[in-house]
Amino acid sequence: MASSTKPQIKRFSQYRTDRLSAIPTMASAISKRISDFKTQYVKIADDAQVFFETYEEKHKKLNNLKVSIGEYDNQITIITDYQKANGKLPQIKGQKSAKRYLERLYDLKEKVQADYTRLFKEMNEERLQRFKSLDRLSDQILDLLDGRRIFSQFLGTIALSTPLPKERVRCKRNEKFKPIYITALCVALFDDARRNHQFEHPYLCENLEDIFKEQSLCYMSDEVNKLDPVAKMKYREEILKPLTKVALVHSMGSYAPEVEAIFDGDRFRNLDPNEREPMLAIMRKKSVDYLRLGIGLPPRKLDSRDERREFIEAETKKLRFMLSMVDMREGVKNELNELLRIPMTYSSFIVSTKADFDYNSIYKAYDWMLDGMKRGFYHEKFTRLFLKMVGSFPVGAGIYFLSKETNMIEKAIVSSLYPTRFDEPTVKQITRQQAQSLSHAEVIVSRDTNFYYAAAREKSEFPADMLNKRYQGKFTWNANEQWETQISALAFWKKDGTFKIN
Repeated sequence: MASSTKPQIKRFSQYRTDRLSAIPTMASAISKRISDFKTQYVKIADDAQVFFETYEEKHKKLNNLKVSIGEYDNQITIITDYQKANGKLPQIKGQKSAKRYLERLYDLKEKVQADYTRLFKEMNEERLQRFKSLDRLSDQILDLLDGRRIFSQFLGTIALSTPLPKERVRCKRNEKFKPIYITALCVALFDDARRNHQFEHPYLCENLEDIFKEQSLCYMSDEVNKLDPVAKMKYREEILKPLTKVALVHSMGSYAPEVEAIFDGDRFRNLDPNEREPMLAIMRKKSVDYLRLGIGLPPRKLDSRDERREFIEAETKKLRFMLSMVDMREGVKNELNELLRIPMTYSSFIVSTKADFDYNSIYKAYDWMLDGMKRGFYHEKFTRLFLKMVGSFPVGAGIYFLSKETNMIEKAIVSSLYPTRFDEPTVKQITRQQAQSLSHAEVIVSRDTNFYYAAAREKSEFPADMLNKRYQGKFTWNANEQWETQISALAFWKKDGTFKIN
């Protein structure tokens, strides 16, 4: 791609490249950050509830005050224009003194203007705080998401930290982790799609052409990144951050009172079609309102009209780009919301908020999405890129495999994205000779030795009745049960870059 030569005001071409070195090296620090992200998201969601309860009334009141100011101005203009033309005040029906009536108009206008200014300032301050909170969380998430290894750890930490299926807090906790999980998947998928697909949205075309001289350059490469630091930060600020914000707030409308009324006190129950469709329609509209009216354009003090004009123009384009992703109405399809739908669907398996969640369903996510793609439900190119990234076995999923070293059935946890083959996960082996053990190497488990597959079990020397008796027909296991009790996150995420083929 050729670089754009469009001149820019210097103030807007400066990016904080120091943020590129903000990634902590310790697994415990990353886990702590992810926990903090959830805390921040909870605060944003709680504030969104307040916004939805009051925003329509406040905007209506603000508009009525503005109309009243206009009406008073109009009356004052008529009277003062008459006075200028005739050298005296007009006779006003029902008023003994035109002078006193004019003075009263000025007083009433001043009072309404004060009410308008006060309410406008209050709403602007609230919007500014919401913008800062969302911007801060987006920045902090993007500080971590740099490189395939860190993406794997980010997603795996969330998956492994979710409560067990029967825990009462599971749905509530997962609801707050889910947008963060979706965000990471969305960023990774977009970067893959950007290198393999020509986007049509004008905002993307303009910015990507300006940033990438070579479309193949990878943002999240674990190798030395060839992308210029300034270009990398522009990519992050102008494209990845808006994507991150949309991924975080796309379902914020679910906290609106109208949606809560449909949930009828239980946000996690299964809705029938007569409830689900109206709920989704309202949620989409409210999410758009939240982004447009609750967040809006960022504040910026500028020194000149040219800077202000350029800033507003650039930020308005960015906001329209974000709104185009949030607008996911039935029958309205574009490449941006189709891209977002894929991580949303996948996350409903891994970070489920369903009350009747079955852990084994996470191993069906790949096939579910592949089938949906073949039936035209999901964008084919985006889905294939996504499935290549996640593979059949999600990061954080537990498997059993027959070790070629010990000739025993060992336990492992999927530890990396981008498997060499979709059905051959890259794992950390956590037992050796069936005793707890962790090394820094990763293992690529072939389909022939992965006991998830019936063919691997049949090929082994273990009798079927013995396997069924021991494993009760379940040849996967929930690693969350042992996470941070028997399995240390610090030890698990340590990798030396070596791989064993099993």
